[in-house]
This record gives sequence, structure tokens and C-alpha cells, in this order.
Amino acid sequence: MSKRSVVLIFFLIILGVAGLVGYRMWNKPFKDPLEGDAIKVTAIQLFNDFSSNEVSAQKKYVPEKLGNKKVEITGEINEMGKNEDGETFYTLKTADEMFGVKCIMDKGEEIKNAKVGDNITVRGFCDGYNMDVIVNRCKPVK
Repeated sequence: MSKRSVVLIFFLIILGVAGLVGYRMWNKPFKDPLEGDAIKVTAIQLFNDFSSNEVSAQKKYVPEKLGNKKVEITGEINEMGKNEDGETFYTLKTADEMFGVKCIMDKGEEIKNAKVGDNITVRGFCDGYNMDVIVNRCKPVK
């Protein structure tokens, strides 16, 4: 075999392994936020924890790998709508008049008949703090 053939075979093997890893990562099953235990917290407390000490709150609420920490948040709806991806979100009221806890719901998991001023409880995965505390893949707790 020529040196060129060996390099080509090596390149194809690397490309195949990378493709397989990418495929498995893309199709990895998501963890259900309603299964198992969750850190129970009010929207006010969650926001206060992040605004007073973001590093500590990151360690407490944000999963190191997807699915190993869930948060269950209770609070009053301050705003609701759909984001650019068509996902329903509820921003929960905090002591800060401008910012809150933004709970982005899983597709199809809207809370029926919810309106501003209602108290809700949802579970999801905290992504951190960017003016609002962001919680993704939320589902309503029944």
C-alpha cells in the first residue's frame, strides 16, 4: 500500500468515528424534569441567589451535565408569551421590577388558561443568569 492510501484510510476512519459520535450526541435522549428529585425554590429566592452571588448560585442550581440537577420553581406570572423559536415562556415575578425568572416551556407543555397574576409551579433545568434567570425545558408540576 502506498503512503497516500494509508493516509486516506486513516482520514476516513477518523471521519467515521467523528460522524458516529456526533450522531449519538444529537440523538441522545433528554431527561424528563418531572422524574426524580428537584431543588424546590421560589422565583424570588432563585433570582436573589443569582443576583447576590452568581458563582455560588451556578454551583447550586446549574447542572454540570444536562439533566443531573432539576429545579422546581413556584412564583407569580409577571409576563408570558412566545420566543423566536415558538416556545411558550412565563417570566415569574421577583423583587426586581425589570427582571425575573424566565421559564421556557417544552413544546406542547403550556399551562392551560394561565394568565398574568397566576401562581404556577414548573420544573426544568437552570441555565444561569443573564439579567433574567433562565430555566429551560420546563414542564408544569401537577
